[in-house]
Amino acid sequence: MNTLYEDRHVIIGILGTSFISWNLLFPKIREAFKEFTKPKSEWVPVGRIKSLHIYPIKSCKGKEVFQYRCTALGPVFGEYYDRHFLVINGEDGKFHTARTKPQMVLVETVIENGIVTLSFPEKESIQFKIEDVLANKDLRNGFLHCKLRTDGFDCGDEAAAFFSDVLEEPGTRLIMYDSELFTERTCKTEEGWWNNPVPKRVDNTAYADLAPYMITTEASLNDLNSKLDHDVTSIHFRPCIVVDDCPAWDEDKWLDLRIGDVKLQCFKPCTRCILTTVDPENGVKDKDMQPLKKLREFRLGPGKLREEFGESPIFGVNAGVVQTGYIHVGQTVWAKYKPSAF
Repeated sequence: MNTLYEDRHVIIGILGTSFISWNLLFPKIREAFKEFTKPKSEWVPVGRIKSLHIYPIKSCKGKEVFQYRCTALGPVFGEYYDRHFLVINGEDGKFHTARTKPQMVLVETVIENGIVTLSFPEKESIQFKIEDVLANKDLRNGFLHCKLRTDGFDCGDEAAAFFSDVLEEPGTRLIMYDSELFTERTCKTEEGWWNNPVPKRVDNTAYADLAPYMITTEASLNDLNSKLDHDVTSIHFRPCIVVDDCPAWDEDKWLDLRIGDVKLQCFKPCTRCILTTVDPENGVKDKDMQPLKKLREFRLGPGKLREEFGESPIFGVNAGVVQTGYIHVGQTVWAKYKPSAF
C-alpha cells in the first residue's frame, strides 16, 4: 500500500516536471521548427550578360570586352585592371573627374606588353612603361570623395604633360594603384543603404567610387529612355556589367547573384550624379541636365533612403565578390531576391 502511494507521487512528480519542462522548451522548439520549415530564398534565372566593361583610368574611356576575371578589387582583363589609374592635381593630390572635366571620357588607354598608350582626339599620343612606374616608386597621395586618401605611384612626366594639356590644368599628374600602398577608402556597409537588412561586408577598390562592381540592366535603361527626348546609353552610367532579358528595375530587388562559378553580393543602390549628363561620344554635358533631371522625377530613394541619399537618384546596384572567377557575355545571371525592392 505504501509502495503504491509512493509510486503515485513519483509519477505525479515526473509528470509535473515534464509539463514544466515542455512549457519552457516549447517556444524554442516551435521557433526552431519554423526556422527549419520556412521557405528558403531560391536561385532564380533573371537574365543574361549583355556587355562587360572595364575602365583603366578613372573617369576616362572604358573598354568593352567579351570576358573578364572577377576579383575582389574589381574586373581584370589581361593587362587591364579596373580603375587602377587616377588623374590628380600634382599640388594637393585631389582627383580630377569627368564631373568637372568632361573631356576626360575621350581619353583612350591601350595596354600591351606592359606599355601604356594614352590618346586623345587631335592630340599626339604618349607611352610609358608600367615597369618603370614600379621601379621609380615615386609615391604620391591621391584624394577622392570625402577627401579620403589612396596613394599611388606617379606615372612620369610624359603622362603628366599629356593630361595637363588635355585638361588645360598645369601640374596634373597620373598615378597608378598598388595594393601595398596606403588607403583609407575601405568600404564598410551601412544600415541606411537599404530599407531591407544590409549585408555586412568590407570591400576595397583601387580608385572606383565605392564598390568593386556596378551593375545596370538594359530594361531599366529602355524604361528611362522612354521618358527622355533623346536616348542615353549604358555608357553614360559607366557600368561593369550590363544585364539583359530581365524586367525594368529588377536590380532593385537583387541580393545575391551567381554567374557561372562567380558569386556576387549586392549591398547598395547606385546613386547618380552629374557625370551621367556627359555624352561619352563627344565629352559634352547635356544642356538640359539629362538624364539626371528625369531620374530625379521617379528614382529617388524611398523611406530612409531619401534621408541617406537626398536628391541623388538611383540607377543600378553596387556589388562585391563572394566567389572569384571568370564571366563572359551571354552567360545566364541567377539571383536571390531581397524581401522587397531597396
